[in-house]
Amino acid sequence: MRLQSSARAAFTLVELLVVIAIIGVLIALLLPAVQQAREAARRMQCSNNLKQLGLALQNYHDTYGKLPYNAATYPGNNQHGPSWFVRILPFIEQNNAYQQIAATNFAGDWKMQDAACAAAPVLAKLRVEGFWCPSSPLPKVESQSTNANGTIEMQIPSYVGIEGSYYQGGTTSTVAPGPYNDAYGREVYNGMIVPLAGNVSAIGLESATDGTSNTMIISEQSDYFFTSSGSKVAIRSGGHAGKGWSSGYAPGNWEANVTTIRYPIAAYGGSGAVNNYDSNLSLISAHPGGVQIALTDGSVHFLTETVNFAILTGLADRRDGNVLGEY
Repeated sequence: MRLQSSARAAFTLVELLVVIAIIGVLIALLLPAVQQAREAARRMQCSNNLKQLGLALQNYHDTYGKLPYNAATYPGNNQHGPSWFVRILPFIEQNNAYQQIAATNFAGDWKMQDAACAAAPVLAKLRVEGFWCPSSPLPKVESQSTNANGTIEMQIPSYVGIEGSYYQGGTTSTVAPGPYNDAYGREVYNGMIVPLAGNVSAIGLESATDGTSNTMIISEQSDYFFTSSGSKVAIRSGGHAGKGWSSGYAPGNWEANVTTIRYPIAAYGGSGAVNNYDSNLSLISAHPGGVQIALTDGSVHFLTETVNFAILTGLADRRDGNVLGEY
């Protein structure tokens, strides 16, 4: 009787290489789709963050009859107040943190450069997830050496309030009248989140005479800028002294966590758009192709990087009277 061999033939080297090549091709085909799906989910979360911030501003307005202002000089030498992010904390489920802050009477210097800030122990621990874009590669927190609070680590938001437009809305060359123009850029208060300064006071939704659905109130600064030589630069309006919790030095000097639109999306350089403390830092996003914006009516939209600059200035200026084109 002849016995048959039960041994199985092994893969040849050629067959193994073919299998590996097929798997590599499949991975190469699937990976971009997976990355796109993940970015779509992150963009949706970012859109939801902006939506919640927009609703918080609406609720703040319902409570106080005004939108939150971003800067005010407090009594005392160089002591300046909190940002608009602090003012909306009770409306984004951060009432406990806000009550601890309010217990300090908002005393001291919130930029922490010239005097102590009474709320510093709270701010050192406070992290609000909804202030970060999930696609942003920028650091979420940074340390700062302060005048009297030691070294403190604080949150830097991915979002920025719209203070106004350097150019009259709907134009690209007609400079809008503005109260301040100095080494930090030109501050113009024709937007929705403005300081208390001189004859400027906190405004309400009725001040958006162009219509709340035609006026931007928040956008993104959530990615690196690139210099002409290709170097990455991490700058944003919430990145200087006091980080996301400070309104800056005061009206008439540098302000924080707001910007006046002077340049197209993702543009770096030029007067007022070089340093964290400059007044005209451009909008920029880690989402491919553009930035997300929240309008004053609470809706969220995506603006492409190639959007007509006149439309961008029109969205930033609440009272220009011009009709916006499609975007």
